[in-house]
Formats: sequence, C-alpha cells, structure tokens
Amino acid sequence: MKYTAIDFETAFWGKGNACSLGIVISDGSKLTDEWYDLIRPVHLNFDEECIRVNGIHPDDVKDKPEFPYYWNKISGLLNGTVAFAHNAPFDFGVLANTIDHYELPDINFYWGDTVEISRILWKKLPNHKLNTVAEFLNFEFNHHQALDDARACEWIVRHALLETNSSNPSEMMEKIGLKLKPFEIKRTRKQSSLF
Repeated sequence: MKYTAIDFETAFWGKGNACSLGIVISDGSKLTDEWYDLIRPVHLNFDEECIRVNGIHPDDVKDKPEFPYYWNKISGLLNGTVAFAHNAPFDFGVLANTIDHYELPDINFYWGDTVEISRILWKKLPNHKLNTVAEFLNFEFNHHQALDDARACEWIVRHALLETNSSNPSEMMEKIGLKLKPFEIKRTRKQSSLF
C-alpha cells in the first residue's frame, strides 16, 4: 500500500503558473514522506484572485528557483505511483503544462480525483469542496496551503480505503466504479532527439 497526494497553488492562469507545491506519500495508515516548497513562476504578474485565495505574493517567490530546479525531487516522488488530488484535472493539468513548458522528461503514474471519490462515498454533503469533506472527516488544516491541502487529500483517500474495506487505491477505485487515469502530457513542442 503506497499512494501519493499533491496540491498546487498557482499565481495566474496559464502555463508555468505554479507558485507552490505540496506532495505527501502514505502507506494507508500514516504519512511516510512529504515535500513542500515555493516555486517562482515564469513571470511575477500575479492574478489578484490567486493571491486572495492562496496568500502567496510575488515577493514570496521572487528569489525561489523555477520548477525545473525541483524536477528530480518531484519526479522521484511521483513516477510509478498512484497519485490523488482534489479536483485532480486542475492539479495534474498544472503539472502537465509545466512539464511541457519547460520541456522536462515524461513521467508515468496513474491518478484519481478525491472530488469524484467524495461525491460517491459521501453523497449527502452540501458540497464536495476540500474543506467541506475534510471537516466531515474530522481533519483540520490550513486551506489553500499546498502541503496542508495535500495532507487533507491523503486523509480523504485513507478514509475512502476504510469505507470500502480496500487493501489498495486501485481496489478502492474499482469498488466505487471509478478508474485510475494515466498521467498524460500534451506536448506543444516537438521533442528533439539525440539520435
């Protein structure tokens, strides 16, 4: 049993917009590893709405490295795993766009969305936002802080495993009628070959 949960916070709408990333790894009963850092996006023209949501300002990241600096660590944590995010198409879209923008190598993993999981397992909640589901599952956290959001997402997966009496994330997803999806990158530039 091993799975990963991630959360990006972004500075603006568009490619290369990540300004922080949190990643946690779980064995289903406890966190076994976690990583977090601020990231300098491709430009410092932050969207006011993004600042309002995550509280990250240009001055917070102006001296931080851009995404490729962290790539070995990030790819090492994600490659070959099953990963989850809350509203996963957004987070894994940020990841794919960033990999494409910087022309970083492909990585391979499967992913699931804890919003979809929550809608199936806890239908009666008023909504399935991360803070609503986390509160229902008695998890306190600082919403829109990337590492805390990743921890909350992992907590949801952990409870979904218990709720479905599953021994791993693939079994849990199958039991509730969902499929893990392969991570894909739509390349906008042709990869150059060394051969």
